[in-house]
Amino acid sequence: MSALPAFDSVYYDQAYETMPRAQLADLQLELLLETIAFAYERSPLIRDAWEQAKVTPRDVRSLDDFHEKVPFISKDAIRQFRDERGDPYGGQLCVEQSDLTAIMSTSGTTGDPTLVAERWGGGHVGRPALMFRDFWGMGVRPGDVVSLFLFTFRGPTYGFVQQLGAVPMLFDYDIDEIERLLRCSIEYQPTALYNYGGTMIRATADVAERTGLDPREAFASYKGIVWAGEPLGARARALAEEWGMPLYEHAAVGDVSASFECNAHDGCHVWEDTVLVEGIDPQAGAHTDAAPVTVDRERCELVGTALTNRVAPLIRFRSDDIARIDRSACACGRTHARVWNVGRKGDEVIVDGRSVLPIDVWNAVESLAACRLGLFQIVRPQREVDVLQLRVGYQDTPPDRLGALADEVAGAVLAQVGVVPTVELVPNAELLRLGPPHKIPRVARS
Repeated sequence: MSALPAFDSVYYDQAYETMPRAQLADLQLELLLETIAFAYERSPLIRDAWEQAKVTPRDVRSLDDFHEKVPFISKDAIRQFRDERGDPYGGQLCVEQSDLTAIMSTSGTTGDPTLVAERWGGGHVGRPALMFRDFWGMGVRPGDVVSLFLFTFRGPTYGFVQQLGAVPMLFDYDIDEIERLLRCSIEYQPTALYNYGGTMIRATADVAERTGLDPREAFASYKGIVWAGEPLGARARALAEEWGMPLYEHAAVGDVSASFECNAHDGCHVWEDTVLVEGIDPQAGAHTDAAPVTVDRERCELVGTALTNRVAPLIRFRSDDIARIDRSACACGRTHARVWNVGRKGDEVIVDGRSVLPIDVWNAVESLAACRLGLFQIVRPQREVDVLQLRVGYQDTPPDRLGALADEVAGAVLAQVGVVPTVELVPNAELLRLGPPHKIPRVARS
């Protein structure tokens, strides 16, 4: 366990969090060369992709070499390797399975889940970064209580809390746990909460009305409440503001790493001493024609390469995430890049020539009281369609009111997006069964 910084330190690891960009680039190259040699030797997936591209680690001596010569890896390539070779890890695993401390999985909201292998305490080289720096920056200190709402990513996730000297308090990621969270928060006064998404925030209003518990009192002790997985709509944000919830966004960097907001709330920091982040033209095909997007905050597709993972490192993983990247210094003093996720490339639907993403219809759906949990799917048989088809969850609505509710949803979407949709209404519980608890696929093929 690394020694903790001074109690009053703003940073968990100031030298690394505020490292000059030139020094950071040198460190990235050093770590990159070590990682690609390791992955090429041990990962069947990486070796196969590199052999097809006719490149070896010896051909990479600079970041320019890396960008020019090294092929991409995609989630589909991992699934294909898994299915064709009978390898549950999709050719990623670089250690013996017996060396693992946990096997988790992705959430599966954009396709069937893929396994995430973990070796806690020995799976990464270098200094502690992700979660450690972020939660310290939110104000977590030794002796504090940290509430954890966990689903597919469980395993030893609470370990970082313990290594900060704090005490984890565990909950299932389930609406039925909200009442217990509120009561425990009032009693134990936690400092931070991870992960309380939009569905949970909206459902808290119903729990508070039913139980008489006051969310303002329950959330009063929190210095940071992390949300992730899906965007927050206007209703969830309004409730969070009303209750005084200090929100911090947590976003994925593909399946390679993750990012967190700092207290400046101007993008999510990616710890670039653990992951190499690229932004490429989303329309690019192979790596040989993938033009880099170098203008800060211009839309691009995120590509990530693990620099410190020694269990299952991904190299040039195309995330399918459309994002904006800014590598200028943040107001918080950290020098690592910040990312804003815009949406998933594969979720876009073109309706009569107009681009529509799930975030575009989110506020319209949850603006209606019967649809306040914001549960919906865009039904997209193919990318380009003539009509926007929506499957929308509802509650507290009698059968004889469903026709009128469908019309109200259609009207709200027309006002928000400028497209008249067809609306299929289904009970919230039916939609929730389509994914891990309270995080559903927002785009369906049928």
